[in-house]
Amino acid sequence: MMISKYLYALAFLFFCSIPKEGRSSAIKLNEAIKNKKISCYIHGNGASTHYLEPVIAEFTNTGSDPLELTVEDGDMFIPADSTRQNIVVTGSAIITLQPHQKKTVAFKGMCTEQQDRSGDDETVYTFKPVNNEKLRKLADFISEKKYQTTAAQYAVWSLMNNDDLNSIYSADTTEENDLRKFMAALTGKTFVLKKDYRYNYYEPPKEKVGGNFEYNFSKPQDVQIAMFDKNGILVRELFNRKKVPAGMHTTKFEFDSAVYTDDVYYFKLIAMNGVLVNQKVDVRSIREEFRKKIENRN
Repeated sequence: MMISKYLYALAFLFFCSIPKEGRSSAIKLNEAIKNKKISCYIHGNGASTHYLEPVIAEFTNTGSDPLELTVEDGDMFIPADSTRQNIVVTGSAIITLQPHQKKTVAFKGMCTEQQDRSGDDETVYTFKPVNNEKLRKLADFISEKKYQTTAAQYAVWSLMNNDDLNSIYSADTTEENDLRKFMAALTGKTFVLKKDYRYNYYEPPKEKVGGNFEYNFSKPQDVQIAMFDKNGILVRELFNRKKVPAGMHTTKFEFDSAVYTDDVYYFKLIAMNGVLVNQKVDVRSIREEFRKKIENRN
């Protein structure tokens, strides 16, 4: 009994010996900004896409006490330029700052406005706490499953645009089905698989246009090739494979130019949470060559 009392006394004394100014307390990012506990500059991430880590924040603790800043799934980053995309957080974070410490953090997120332009390094954002319960639930699900992918981006757009659930598709059928089922439960919608190239990864293109990416990794990586329009908006996933082995690889990609009819598209090789290669393709000239070949045959 004497030993247990002695240990309890030591524990109590140890706890009480921590100086008050040495403890940090969790505070929402918007509260820290409002109360001028921090200074921060929030901007776009040009090395990302709008569904990976599209927003970067540069924080400075302006006070003499440590801080813990919280950012939750469903919170929003709103651009000053209304033609740029709003971003919903899909990876909650706790940012610890010691007195006067500076820290740069990239946030996982998804675009909620499909028709707006993608952000870039110059896009400036403000922070807004979660105010859409369905979007928060979807963001929680994406974060929990670690679906920082095109299929999850399609799910966000499906929710925000009230789209058909068939608009959620992926090379990863498990991921595709998980997201469709979750969205069905969240929205009360049903879905039936459509054999439509625009909404089915495995439907073959009829008017094929494509190319190759060559890449070399020193260790296994998740690899994606995706197609974007001139405004940096995701158009279609063309390749998606988890844990591609280390070494040199050549991966073919193609799309149906009769379905996607813009003059220019960008094809991005994505790995290690960022864009490794961004290749611009003039599809108009390719279509013209294709048309001339058909005419010559006739």
